[in-house]
Formats: sequence, structure tokens, C-alpha cells
Amino acid sequence: MNILLPSDVFPPKCGGAGWSSHALAQALIARGHTVTAIVPRLQAAGVAREDVLGVPTVRFGYHAPNLPFVQNYFRHERLWPQFARVIAVALSPQPSALSPQPSALIHAQHVQAAGAAVIAGRHLGLPVVVTVRDHWPWDYFATGLHGNQVPYSGQTWAALATDLVARTGPLRGAVAMPAIPYMLGHLRRRQHILRQADAVIAVSSYIAQRLRTLVPPERIHVIPNMVNIAGIAQTIAQPQKSVSGPYVLFVGKLDRNKGAHLLIDIFQQFRLLGQWASDRRQQPTLVFAGDGPLKPLLERELATLGVSTRFLEWIEHDEVLRLIAGCELLLFPSAWGEPLSRVWLEAAACGAPMLAMPTGGIHDLIHDGENGVLAATPELFARRMAILLGDPATRRRLGAAAQATAQARFSTSHVIGQIEQLYQSLV
Repeated sequence: MNILLPSDVFPPKCGGAGWSSHALAQALIARGHTVTAIVPRLQAAGVAREDVLGVPTVRFGYHAPNLPFVQNYFRHERLWPQFARVIAVALSPQPSALSPQPSALIHAQHVQAAGAAVIAGRHLGLPVVVTVRDHWPWDYFATGLHGNQVPYSGQTWAALATDLVARTGPLRGAVAMPAIPYMLGHLRRRQHILRQADAVIAVSSYIAQRLRTLVPPERIHVIPNMVNIAGIAQTIAQPQKSVSGPYVLFVGKLDRNKGAHLLIDIFQQFRLLGQWASDRRQQPTLVFAGDGPLKPLLERELATLGVSTRFLEWIEHDEVLRLIAGCELLLFPSAWGEPLSRVWLEAAACGAPMLAMPTGGIHDLIHDGENGVLAATPELFARRMAILLGDPATRRRLGAAAQATAQARFSTSHVIGQIEQLYQSLV
């Protein structure tokens, strides 16, 4: 088949959504399909073709004013027709009569790509699949958090009014109030687009459940993100070079929705438990592989607590995998409804022991005490961290069980067959 893969983000500089899109592209190419990733670039010009780690990729530039809400309009409603035209041009030219046209399909990976894919699919007469990896169908900010802190079910005029104040402060929130009609209209347009897709992939049962109020259930397919078990094993065969000594690890953006701020409370509770070496050289270092707005707060507060920390910011993906494989414990105190974090899947593939908040789609992967440990509050998180750090045998058992789960349910060979079966049903 000829698969057009429009995506908002793509490697090498991106988060988990971009790497999941890349893993899908690589798996399809390995199965003999023709794949072209199509990726917009903000504040850039022109169209460029390149090879991104084995995936043919078209990047095109677009401009958007750096103004709240106005930028969102330029990044979505204004961009969708342009994005759709690039998708149409990227479709392979018609072959000769001796070489029949392969079946073609558009598989959008995120919200910007979804609108463009539906427009292009209608114009080209091609089926469209949309993958939902976060809360964009029901939350303007895509986090599902009110004030970027408290999970809530959906957005109304009143909810957005209080949300804007909570996010930006009373003055800026009040100034932003006139944008609420646009925000609600934009959200309706996202949902309208999603309902026009021929199929919608939810990456977890949690996301599927939330989608059922927006999309006919028969169009929703629960298919998780995939991980290349063999490729990861090859990568982590070499040890990490970034940290010396034992360490616990946080991977991701240092932001409130990822729960990075909760690590302050967790380590405060950890200290109160008495699980604290008087000699800092005997403490495991808390390593952050990621960057974000909470970095100054974390640096200051954790230093006050006497926690040995190391901030690596955004480092090369292979080194992140090696860090995961070598950690004493992967900490995942996420505050939002995680759809199905790529960090979870890659940690499982690495055989790393995980301690996480029971959020969103994590129950699709982790069964508490069997292949990972769940803790719902900072106090319980600290208690379980203390127990696990003192029990290497349990950490090894949890890591091995997580790796077996990744192989059985999330490996490329297992997931790609589900994707292909869906594609065949549509063409």
C-alpha cells in the first residue's frame, strides 16, 4: 500500500507522539509498504524532502503570528487547506498501465494533521485514519487538566473562563475571555473532523472510552503504540554514558501535566520516612531526561531538600533508552490522564522497574505488583519507592515481567498486524 502519514511532530526533535509516528512508519516500510511522512514546520519557508532515520519525509513551512488564539487559528483552520495540498502533492504519481496503482490511505497522527487529512481524503477519494494520542478532541489545550492541574471531563463557557484565569492569572485571564467563543467553536471543528474519519485509533482503552461520546463506536479501534523490542535490545546493549553511580530516572517534559512538580512532595515525604543517607554520595541521583518550565523550581526545591540531581535536558533518544535500561527505578508521577505513554512502553521493553501514578491508560500496561508498581498519592509513592530501592530482587522481577508484557502486547510484530488489518478493511 501507499501510506501518507501526516504528523504534527516527527523526529529527531520531538516527544513520544513523534517517535510513535516514526515507529509506525518504520514498521510499515519493513512490511513492504510505501510510506511518506508529511510534517509542518512553524515559522519556516518552502518544502524540503529528507530521510529521517529511514523514513522518507516531506517538511513544509508555514507562518503564524505569535499571538494567543490567533496563532492557534493559523496553526489549524488556516493551515489545514495548505497541509491538505501538500498531502495531495506527496501522493506518488500515477504509475504506468504495466504497474497498477497501489491502494493508498492517509493516516493522520495528531490534531493539525487530522484536519488536513480529512480535507485531502475527501479531495483524493482516499480513506482516512486518525490516531488520538492525547485529549485534543475534548480539550482545547489537549491536556484534559483544568488550570493545567486538575483533571476534568470537558469544556463549557464557564469551565474555560475559570481555566483561563487559572492558567494565566486574573488579569490575563480576563483579557482572554473574548476568545472563548472561538475556543469552543474550534473544539467543535476538531470533533466534526474526527467524526468524518473512516476510522479512529485510540491508543488505549481509556482514550477509547472517552471517544465514544464523540465518534460512532464502530469506527473506534483500540490499537496501542508499538515498540521495536529487537531494536531497543540492540541499542541498550551499550551502557549509558551520561551518569555515574546508581540513579532513579524521570523522562519527559518538566511540566505540571507530567507530574514533575510532584517529585518535590515525593522526595519530601521520602525524607520524612528516614530513607535518606547522611552521606549524599550514597544516595541514588535523581536524573531528569527532559526539559521544561518547571526546571528552575525543581532545581531550587530539590536542592533545598538535599536531593542529588542531574538535569540532562533533551538528549539523543538512544541515550535515553540506555538511561532507562540502567536505572534503579523509573519514576512516572503523571498528573494528567496519560493516554498510553511511550516512556512506559520503552521502559517495559528495556526491562526497567517502574513506579507510576495510576493515571489514564496505564492499566493497559501495568498491573500493580506484577509488572510494575502504582501509587496514587505522593506519600504512598514515597513509601513504595523506599521499599523498592531496598529490594533489588523485586525490581528485577518487575522489570522482567514488564519486558514480557511489552513483547506479548506492544511489540512491532504484534501491533503492525492490527494496523494492516484495519487498513485492508478500509481500502
